[in-house]
Amino acid sequence: MKRKTKKRSQSVLGLTVIDGQLRAFHVTRAKGGLEVVKAASAALTLDLLHPEAELVGREIKNHLDAAGIRERHCVVGIPPRWVMSQHTKVPDLSPEDAASFLQIEAEKGFPVDPAQLQITRSFQRSAAGTYVTQLAVRQEQIEQLGAVLRAAGLKPVSFSLGLAVLPEATVPAGTGRVLVAVDPVGVTLLVAAGGGIAAFRTSESSIESEVGEKIVNSAAVARELRITFEQVPTELRSEVRELFLTGETTMVRQLAESLGDWAKAAGLTFARGDLPEKNLAAEMAERLAANWLEDGAPGLEFLPPRPGRWALLLARYNSKRLATAGFAVGGLAVLAVLAFAWLEFERWSLRSEWNGMKAQVVALDAVQGKIREFRPWYDTTFRSLSIMKRVTECFPDHGGVTAKSFEVRGGAIITISGTARDNASLLRVQEALHQAKEVSGLKVEQIRGKTPMQFTLTFRWNANSGT
Repeated sequence: MKRKTKKRSQSVLGLTVIDGQLRAFHVTRAKGGLEVVKAASAALTLDLLHPEAELVGREIKNHLDAAGIRERHCVVGIPPRWVMSQHTKVPDLSPEDAASFLQIEAEKGFPVDPAQLQITRSFQRSAAGTYVTQLAVRQEQIEQLGAVLRAAGLKPVSFSLGLAVLPEATVPAGTGRVLVAVDPVGVTLLVAAGGGIAAFRTSESSIESEVGEKIVNSAAVARELRITFEQVPTELRSEVRELFLTGETTMVRQLAESLGDWAKAAGLTFARGDLPEKNLAAEMAERLAANWLEDGAPGLEFLPPRPGRWALLLARYNSKRLATAGFAVGGLAVLAVLAFAWLEFERWSLRSEWNGMKAQVVALDAVQGKIREFRPWYDTTFRSLSIMKRVTECFPDHGGVTAKSFEVRGGAIITISGTARDNASLLRVQEALHQAKEVSGLKVEQIRGKTPMQFTLTFRWNANSGT
């Protein structure tokens, strides 16, 4: 939900702190449009979540002062790795029931209590219905970020998702794009479709360091990309037409060589958006400020709502004004006493009516409570156990091939990691899986070592093909 502003801002500071690097751009309105007045980029010695927020804020303030930046209103990009996401289809419900439904989905989908999260939502619409991606950040992280900014003398006007403000992440309804953003920390995947964000995923394991250089683990990125893309509902996935890579030029070039074939096989066009002069975090910081000045508050907002004027007024009340308010309350109390007798009569009437239906209502509430409590777990198909049983039958009894991990993603993508005594035993397991009617798209993701061999297999489980 966008915030309404009374006065159009003339300048603002776009700011990101990612991978211990501070990027800040002071953007102001000019006759010809928007202009970057000053910029700052510096490595921070303290982590953003350091328990001493005052020290982190003081360090940020020193860097801004050194760059000559005096603007205090700032638009901040939330670090992508703070963001958790959960995607679901929204039934045709009233707004109140839909809000309750999404609350329940958040309770099931996120690893912590939704009361401890700051949640924003991105809706997508297709011919098959309405979908929503719930993006959440822990409240403690939001509070820590706010404390750091206050210690730096800054006034945040927005906490937003930096990647979502890039031009490549915004597509009109009816079209879709997969955005792969690579930086020295990892890779962020964003699938835009249906007029919103259909999937959001980060992977820190996608970057490996060799001889002091950062390179892209292309195989890991490709695997995460396939999994993320398959988790998007078919109705929205059919809108996706393009795979767009952006980030540091060298890393983008590495990814382009490995993902080009997959994009072609998936029916996607391939495009690159290298950033030779500045990195991705700097690009997001500048776009955050520019978008705020052009369009106002972003659609994805993580900044908690500010207290209303009434709350602030009560907080500032002094004793004299409180005494005046007391006389006014006394007058209202007299009116309340006059109405008390009529209210008591109404209550007595309603109480009598309630006593006549109380037993039936209590019984119905009990039934509805049981339905709400057990509906998410009432599944007698035991899908995961059934998959595990069928896959286990394909392994030899003599222990020549063993599985160490068994992962089911989205109810259909299976990943198995384990060890094999020799190559022949592993080939027999692959042949048995190939012959299983429920298995399709079997691939060997990784094989390391000889005796024993460490392997990783992935395949798709087609439940309707089973006997």
